[in-house]
Amino acid sequence: MPVQATPVEVSNSYQNWVVTPDDVRMFMRDYPNMNILLADREFSDEEILRAFKMAISQANIIARPTDYTETNFPNAYTLQLGVAAYLMRTESFRQLRNQAQFQDGNIQPVGIDTKHAEYLQHSSQLSQEFQQNMTLIKVNENMNTFGMFRSPN
Repeated sequence: MPVQATPVEVSNSYQNWVVTPDDVRMFMRDYPNMNILLADREFSDEEILRAFKMAISQANIIARPTDYTETNFPNAYTLQLGVAAYLMRTESFRQLRNQAQFQDGNIQPVGIDTKHAEYLQHSSQLSQEFQQNMTLIKVNENMNTFGMFRSPN
């Protein structure tokens, strides 16, 4: 049986990013073959890019103002946490809005989009670790600049 290759265009859009959207997908296991019930990715590229923007925005106001971007964020793991927390939170909103439960006769109730609490709890855990890490990073940066006349980035 011959192997047939499909050409793929490689995007350099994220070349200098500390974390790429594919890194986030791997961290969250967001692949069609991993999402048995969806048989698709749970989050679109647009949603992931928005999550990057929001996580970095949040990081820039924790403890003291900074100007981190996708290319100079101080820690890849922490950025992944922030992006994942944002995505879980947005999905919890959708789950809550579309929650429905059905029961027919003596059959156990069956729910559709009934994972609001789980998504929200997971988002909170990720967000807490993200905020703690960002605070530690910024405190450490401040300690390393002791005696300087300016504030670090």
